[in-house]
Amino acid sequence: MMKALFIIMTLISSNLYAQNDQISGSYAQSSGNPEGGSTFIVLPNQTFIVAYFGGARKGTWKLKADGIYEFTYHAEAKFVLYGRFNSELKDSVNVSIGVDSREDLAVRFNKISEEPFTPIFNKNANCFSYPYYYKQKGKLNTLEVSVPRDDYYYEDEPTDSVSIYSFKVEENYNDFILAGLSENYSQAGSFIAKYHDGVLLLDEYTKLRKGKNYEDLSEETLNFAKTYTEREILPQILEYGNEFFPYYEHPNENDLKPFYKIASEVKDLKGITFTENSLFIATCDD
Repeated sequence: MMKALFIIMTLISSNLYAQNDQISGSYAQSSGNPEGGSTFIVLPNQTFIVAYFGGARKGTWKLKADGIYEFTYHAEAKFVLYGRFNSELKDSVNVSIGVDSREDLAVRFNKISEEPFTPIFNKNANCFSYPYYYKQKGKLNTLEVSVPRDDYYYEDEPTDSVSIYSFKVEENYNDFILAGLSENYSQAGSFIAKYHDGVLLLDEYTKLRKGKNYEDLSEETLNFAKTYTEREILPQILEYGNEFFPYYEHPNENDLKPFYKIASEVKDLKGITFTENSLFIATCDD
């Protein structure tokens, strides 16, 4: 009986591995625009990436039934605050702000009672030149970022509910980076796809034909895919060389010290208010 069960389990496992081998490889999807389409890379270790002009997303996949797969996107944190102690900053705090240019993002430093949030950028802002620096005297105890929720606009009418990303600074930090990712990276989600005879069917209109099998992918492509699926875009420790690390033309030892991620809390609030003035002005003359 045990021998028969072992044989059955072996056959099932072999079938699953065979299907994993069949689906793994690269697929191309055309977009019909000058930026080009996207490349869908499915790895046999049940991870995948979708690479496109200007970015990439990653996730995991699993076999649901014969020829039917579920792909689930990995959701990155929308906002991350990093901190470190910089001995060159005397009795002051510096916050480097690198977030997207949405007009409805606002911040609040060292909240006292229910004081208003300050928009990061002015209305109709353009001509951005990152990073932007906010400086204050004294310690930074809290930093909050306000961003409209996905359902902020209901039937084209704004609601009064927003999401607040709240950071409490308990360490003796005085040098900070507020980094933000576009919604493309922070939105979770999954989809079902069917695979048959070299074609990945995402829906009745979207068919992706396999370009290369996994074993035929170049070493460069495999290294990129594996590295990307194994790392966080905004890691726990931000070190020199990361795209979000500050640029220094002639860095000294102090400049190269790493930043550390500060824990955050996400909550929904209603009825918050905003100041008339923005933290930064980003405007070009016509």
